[in-house]
Order: sequence, then C-alpha cells, then structure tokens
Amino acid sequence: MTNQQIEYLSQKIAELVIAALEDKQKQWDTELVQDLKDITESPEEKLLSDLAQAMTALDYNLKQENYSRCSQLQDEIKDIEKQLKNLK
Repeated sequence: MTNQQIEYLSQKIAELVIAALEDKQKQWDTELVQDLKDITESPEEKLLSDLAQAMTALDYNLKQENYSRCSQLQDEIKDIEKQLKNLK
C-alpha cells in the first residue's frame, strides 16, 4: 500500500468511528432526557401526554382511513380518560 492509500483508509476508519460515537451519544442523550422526564413528570402529566399522543394518532389514522387502528386508539383514549378521572 502506498502512503496515500494508507492515509485514505485511516481517514475512512476515523470517519466511521466518529459517526458511530455520535450516534451512540444521541442515543444516550435521548435516554437521559426520557429518564429525567419520567422522574419529573407527575402521573397526571404522563396521562395527559399519553392522551395527546393517542388523539394525534387517532386524527392521523382517520385521515389515512385506517379504521381498525382508530378503534384501538379509541379504546386507549377511553382507558386514559378513565385513569385521569380516577386520579381526581
């Protein structure tokens, strides 16, 4: 191998290692944010967040005419609303 080929190969390896480290850092950051959110979020806030996500998913699936998923989401929404009522 020539010095130029060795240099090219080492640069490619370094780029792959750096990209892998950046991906791992993003994963750790995401996990840390979720862990902190779980610690600081009250049960009511968690349920309200889940309700908002389910309602958004329901709206999306209605537009996509995915009615079987809409039925599942309606059941989830009813369950979350029931849990919210029980908190109060």
